[in-house]
Amino acid sequence: MARNKSRIFNIMQYASHPDTGETLLTEETIKKALSHKTISRYAWIAHDSDVYSEADEMNDPEHIQGVKKPLHYHIVIEMIPLTEIHTIAKWLGIPDNFVNFAKGAGAFLDCVEYLTHEDDKQQDYGKVLYPDEKVNANFDFRTELKKRAERKAKYGKDLSDKDRQRYDVLYNGKTLSQCIKDDKLLYMNDLAYLRTCRNDYLNRQKPPSTRINYYICGNGGTGKGLISRAIARSLYPELADDKDIFFEVGAKNATFEHYDGQPVVIWHDRRSIDLLTELNGRGNVFNVFDTHPTSQKQNVKFSCVTLCNAVNIVNSVEPYDDFLDGLAGEYTGKDGFQHKVEDKTQSYRRFPIVIQLNKQDFILRVNKGMFFNTDKYLEYLEYPPIIGNMQSISEMCCSLPELIRKIESQTVDFVIKVHKKLLKSLDTQQINENDILRSFSSYGKFLDEFSEFKSLEELQCEKKK
Repeated sequence: MARNKSRIFNIMQYASHPDTGETLLTEETIKKALSHKTISRYAWIAHDSDVYSEADEMNDPEHIQGVKKPLHYHIVIEMIPLTEIHTIAKWLGIPDNFVNFAKGAGAFLDCVEYLTHEDDKQQDYGKVLYPDEKVNANFDFRTELKKRAERKAKYGKDLSDKDRQRYDVLYNGKTLSQCIKDDKLLYMNDLAYLRTCRNDYLNRQKPPSTRINYYICGNGGTGKGLISRAIARSLYPELADDKDIFFEVGAKNATFEHYDGQPVVIWHDRRSIDLLTELNGRGNVFNVFDTHPTSQKQNVKFSCVTLCNAVNIVNSVEPYDDFLDGLAGEYTGKDGFQHKVEDKTQSYRRFPIVIQLNKQDFILRVNKGMFFNTDKYLEYLEYPPIIGNMQSISEMCCSLPELIRKIESQTVDFVIKVHKKLLKSLDTQQINENDILRSFSSYGKFLDEFSEFKSLEELQCEKKK
């Protein structure tokens, strides 16, 4: 029956009967029993130095405190299949009642830890501390016990591999790509739950204080996608895997599906009308591309997600001025409603960096209003053309990814410098608190000076005059 089966067994048996001297168990029998292939892990020890304690004597007057106990063995077995008690007893040649189940999370290592009496409770009882060398095991039990102690310190208890991974995703921000790297099988068997945990974690995160948006335009074949990825990699050189650096927006009906918290979001081949349509209107477009974003959630299938990206990169064949004017221009929504033109500064200020690709070079433009903190949001500072063609780099170094990354970094180096300078000017956290208070010192005061203690009649008379 199932209740007579287990995978973990804990056995204690004397070498000889305490009264008759009959041999009950030998080391040879133990070794032979533990040679069965259905055993995954085992550990055993001969306790030959134990003495009776005060508690032992109280329970049985014949067990006199301080007298040495008879030689006995402790054996811990972890089976691959569910196994009956009788099978283990038969292997060892002992009665069934000397074989016990070990139950609960971490039960196997609990029993292994007991073998040396190293636990504080055992030491408090005055038990002999046995050296590791006395333990016979088919695995590195000391390393496993150390790892478990570290897990207990980190998580507060010994969690299973599955629960540890769930905990790290839900509370420590472990990404799904990191889960795949650590254990593909564990990820495969828990994919749905891990995605739920990751989504919950992202929804509890605050967006970055500042978000920089790029618009990259150029004819087909100029390498818009390649330079988008190159900029993303150069912004986060400490991250080796593209999956940890950027998220490439999916089909228009699954925009943020499987977003995993990457710092860069790349929007390939998106015209202004595409963004207005798939983000359900201008209001949400301006939210997603706000340079000081809020924790507004975006819809995904059967759920929602908070975007944590610090950078958006949009690329398209649409000229940059047409793109920016289009975001603020008149358009027809999904519901057929005609939306009127809005102030173009709303779109221009959201894309402070514009890159126009040519065949062998590219032109970098920076929004003057955002870069110099002025009101000239409709104007861009244009730098001289920068030599570089990502398509050429990719074709010539196709089998040398490290070399590609090195040349990419060199090519967009000035872009990254401009990005960092712009970020510093936009990041309000860099401003001194006293400076902010001085900037708002006039707030709450009347525009025209007058005594706030004047009566209502006096104010009405002054207004008539």
